[in-house]
Amino acid sequence: MHGLISRKIILLPAVFLVCLAGVLPAAALVEFQVYTNPAGAEVSVDNFWFDTTPATIQYPSSGWHNLYISKEGYQPQSHAEYCSDDGGDLTYTCVVNYDLVPNPVSYGWLGINTNSAELYIDGIDQGWGSMTIPLSPGSHTLTLKKPGYYDYTETFSITAGQSLSLSPGMTPYPAQPEYGSLQVDSKPDGASVFLNNAFKGVEPANGILYITDLRPGTYTLTLLMPDYQTWMQSVQVQAGIVNDIHATLTPNAAGSTPDTTGQIFAYSTPGGASVYVDNAYRGFTPVTLSGILAGTHTITFKLNGYQDYSTTAVVSGGAITNVPASLNPIQSTGQAVNVVPPTKKSPMKGTTAVLAVGIVGVLLLLRKTE
Repeated sequence: MHGLISRKIILLPAVFLVCLAGVLPAAALVEFQVYTNPAGAEVSVDNFWFDTTPATIQYPSSGWHNLYISKEGYQPQSHAEYCSDDGGDLTYTCVVNYDLVPNPVSYGWLGINTNSAELYIDGIDQGWGSMTIPLSPGSHTLTLKKPGYYDYTETFSITAGQSLSLSPGMTPYPAQPEYGSLQVDSKPDGASVFLNNAFKGVEPANGILYITDLRPGTYTLTLLMPDYQTWMQSVQVQAGIVNDIHATLTPNAAGSTPDTTGQIFAYSTPGGASVYVDNAYRGFTPVTLSGILAGTHTITFKLNGYQDYSTTAVVSGGAITNVPASLNPIQSTGQAVNVVPPTKKSPMKGTTAVLAVGIVGVLLLLRKTE
């Protein structure tokens, strides 16, 4: 769906180095230049750096990153892209081109029960639980993540007007597993989560972010949120162990002048809904929107095949406001089907193993719960 990726070297401005200090631990710096056809799409890198195409987004960490691209009237896209400085002292620019696909005239419908696993369709987080998801005709990739189970991936096709039901079964780790898992819960919700500087997703307001199929070893976990201090901790992954991470982010110290902007964390069931703030298109769910003026705003969610959902949100300076939406699909009869939103999930208990006894002290220091 996207075109050529190229790279070139540019000099790194000293001012940019100062601005990035304390954001991410890596010294490597990259720059994404993103072009779309047509232009004018909203683009973000790891749900944290935003711009409108043609976009130039400087980023304080090389490696794999997720680019989210959306434009009103077109299908949202999520792509993993690799951009690295290859160990040099200069910044590399990675040029990426995307062809946007218009929304189809007719959709197919996927009905699925995730059995408490986190569901991704084409890289877009849909949430968890039982849901019906509108999909454009063609091929799609389904991914399920759940601690204690191997990641599940399936490619399927759907046609216009088709109602497709899937009931995928996940394979639990064996008695002597090779992998461990993390589940991350942040306060406030909506933080961008990185493991060894690789973006792993947005901590959901109605659940916990699962990071699965991890080889045993020591990792650096980082959480980022506008107007909050960077949260960073070393975590030890053990085979067969599900480690709970509870991160409480600290607001930035108040400046000499009051902060007149805050954030909105917009999320929906299912995900991938277009978000409008005071009738201005701002991307698709789940998304953390920063720079929102303090005060009352109208938030509207739109997803083809679903009833529009509007609500108001009161934004405070220097704080984040959660704005959820449970979308109701419209069937051919014109009758809406109620979607029951999931409640906040409790952390799963870690798997008990003899190996865990020797690391209890480390886990306590890292504020994990077996």
